[in-house]
Amino acid sequence: MVRRIAWLSAPLAFAAALLGAARPQAPSPGGTPSPDAPIPSVPIIRIVGAAKPKIPIALPAFTAPVDPRVQGIARTVHDALNDDLDFSGYFSLVPEEYHKLVHADPSGRINYKEWIGVGADALVFGQVALDQGNIVFEGKLFDTADQKLLLGKRYRGEPDLARVIAHKLSNEIVQQFTDQPGIFLTKIAFVSQVGKAKEIYVMDYDGARAKRITANNTINLSPAWSPDGKQIAFVSFRSGAPVLMIVNSEGELRQAFPQQGELNSAPAWSPDGRIVAFASTRDGNAEIYLQSLSEQSPRRLTTNDAIDTSPAWSPDGRRIAFTSDRAGSPQIYIMDADGSNVRRLTSNVSYCDAASWSLDGKKIAFTARVAGGFDIFLVDIDTQQVARLTENSNINEWPRFSPDGKHIAFASNRTGNFDVYTMDIDGTHVRRLTHGGNSYSPSWSR
Repeated sequence: MVRRIAWLSAPLAFAAALLGAARPQAPSPGGTPSPDAPIPSVPIIRIVGAAKPKIPIALPAFTAPVDPRVQGIARTVHDALNDDLDFSGYFSLVPEEYHKLVHADPSGRINYKEWIGVGADALVFGQVALDQGNIVFEGKLFDTADQKLLLGKRYRGEPDLARVIAHKLSNEIVQQFTDQPGIFLTKIAFVSQVGKAKEIYVMDYDGARAKRITANNTINLSPAWSPDGKQIAFVSFRSGAPVLMIVNSEGELRQAFPQQGELNSAPAWSPDGRIVAFASTRDGNAEIYLQSLSEQSPRRLTTNDAIDTSPAWSPDGRRIAFTSDRAGSPQIYIMDADGSNVRRLTSNVSYCDAASWSLDGKKIAFTARVAGGFDIFLVDIDTQQVARLTENSNINEWPRFSPDGKHIAFASNRTGNFDVYTMDIDGTHVRRLTHGGNSYSPSWSR
């Protein structure tokens, strides 16, 4: 019998590391401020591994008619499904060379014994055909120990939807084993340099099918997905002044909220999708405001002579994390959603920004200055223990959790230009999603 995963936070193995001093760094395109204070030499916990039970699963090549086009589609579906399951962290893929050790049964029956022999607890078969110009894909999931069908799905769509079809089956397989929805149909919005302009793009979670959704040849910043994944809030300078705008996933304008002040930035949706928090200098100093989508005028949330920016709602909507330099160096603070009960969260790291809440509301990922650049850290809200997720002499910034809480999207200039990457929540399995130009400020749809 294939075991079902009850996926909880896995125990982590930790190792201590020390941070040294560094010279000030220039601000990055993503908005990390330039440091002006020495880096404290303090112990930082670095996550070096996590125990994750995985289900061995085999994906032999999918069958298709002797037609190069259809066979190419079959490979696309197969490879996308393979990558999805590998990315999920729930499965270990049986190596392709092991598939050759399984002999085909003349009667067409599945040779479960030999699949078990090569280490497969689960098995996926697929068949692709074309019908009146559309893909018809049938996928079946089997339990090798119990020798039974667990899942059977049939999909139909246009040929350019081959990857979408694969993502749909991947979601079903994850749901089958974990009782949790898969994330393979989610999207990542980001900013990318286009000449002198900065435009908003949307791509699949794995970097495929990137699409530009703004084309106003000006500056567009800080995209943020609505909780239902249907709208994106961002700041645009298309009228010359920074305007808080909301578009759908195709880039069609839904609402605009002209704001006063020279700076309006970092929109963040409330979990119920009714309010957008953002930072603004409309009253002279950078403060946090709340903009109800049913009203035109925002409500001021913070009142402090320091700079308050980068708000982030907790998953339950009761708290807001934000960046403030009220104690000198920018640090992460938390307040109740009505602006009360402000408390400082970070203290052992310098120049913190861009908070992002974990799915369970127990941790916050953020960017902080280190020797040689900026790295991404994870802080436990209750214990204030800090874990370091990236470590290289570059800028790593703007962490954003995946909907399942198992991955983090971020921006980095580790290859020279800024690109969007993903990593597991322990900092491993880093994957580059964009290539060329400068891309940053990722936001992961729910």
